[in-house]
Amino acid sequence: MENGKMKILITESEDFSQDAVNELEKYFDVTKRNFNFEEELTEIIPDFDVLFIRLRFKLTKKILEKAPQLKYILTATTGLDHIDVDYFESIGGIIISLRGETEFLGSIPSTAEHTWALLMALLKKIPSAFDDVKKGNWNRDNFKGNNLKGKNFGILGLGRVGKQVANFAEVFQMNVGYFDTDFVKSKFQSFTSPNELLAWADIVSIHIPYNSENHNFVDGLLLQSCNPNAIIINTSRGNVWDENVIADLLKKKKIKGIATDVLQNEFDKATIAINPLIKLAKENNNLIITPHIAGASYESMEMTENFIVEKFIKITKCAE
Repeated sequence: MENGKMKILITESEDFSQDAVNELEKYFDVTKRNFNFEEELTEIIPDFDVLFIRLRFKLTKKILEKAPQLKYILTATTGLDHIDVDYFESIGGIIISLRGETEFLGSIPSTAEHTWALLMALLKKIPSAFDDVKKGNWNRDNFKGNNLKGKNFGILGLGRVGKQVANFAEVFQMNVGYFDTDFVKSKFQSFTSPNELLAWADIVSIHIPYNSENHNFVDGLLLQSCNPNAIIINTSRGNVWDENVIADLLKKKKIKGIATDVLQNEFDKATIAINPLIKLAKENNNLIITPHIAGASYESMEMTENFIVEKFIKITKCAE
C-alpha cells in the first residue's frame, strides 16, 4: 500500500469498463493487465491488496498463498466456483460479488438471452446447417427443425434468470412449468419434484446456483425421469449436472439434444479436450457448446463491473 492507497490489480483488462477504472482511480492505485497464463498472474499478485477478476483463472489456495497482503477479491459474477472461497475467507479475505444482489441482477438480461439463443440454435439446427452451407451444399430437407409453440418448457430453478427465460417462453406461446427448492410464487405451473418436471417437459432449462448441495444435482437417477425426446439447456454451472451421464444418454438417444454454456473443470484447460461432451460434439449435431459466454455481453459486463466498483468503494469507505 503506497501513499495510504490500496493497490488494485485488474487481471483481465480487455474491454473493462472505463467508468469503473476512473472511479477506482479516485481512491486507489490501479494496475490494468491482461494475463493469459497463470504463471504471469502468480508472479505479480504478491504486491496487491485487491484483485478484480473475471473467469479466465480459478483462484486456488495455491495461487492465493502467493498473495499474502491480498484483502479483497472483486468479481462481477453470482457464482463463486472460480475462487477458493473457504480458504480466502479463512485468512480474513473478503469477496465482493453479485451474489444476493437480486434487484440489480433483474436488470441484466444477457444470460437469459443466451439461453434462448442456444435453444433456438439447437432446435432449428442452425450451426450444422450453416456448416453444411459453407461446404457448398444446400440441403434443406436435412435440417428440419421443430416449433416452440405448444411445447412444454420446464425450468429447473425459478430465480432471476429462470424468471426471465420463463417470460421468453410465454411470448413463444409455450406451456411453462418449474421446480424450485424454495417456495416461489409464480403464475407458471409449479411441480413438486424435479422428477415430475423432467417427465413433463419437452425442453428443460437449468438455472440453479452451484453449491455443495447442488453438485451433480442433475444426475443419473433424476435423468431417468426425463422425456426421451427432450432437450436440455444449461447456462448455470458445469458442476450442477453429471456430464458423463448426460453424454451417455445423448449417445444412447435417451435425450434428444443438449446445449450448454458451461463445463465441469472449465478452468483446467488440459481437461477441455477430453471432456465427454466436447468429444461427443465432434461426432453429433444435436449438441452445442459455447465457452461460458452467456454473461459476456459488452453492456452487461460494463453494468456489472460498475456495480461491483460502487459496492467496493462503499464498503471500504464505510470501513475507514
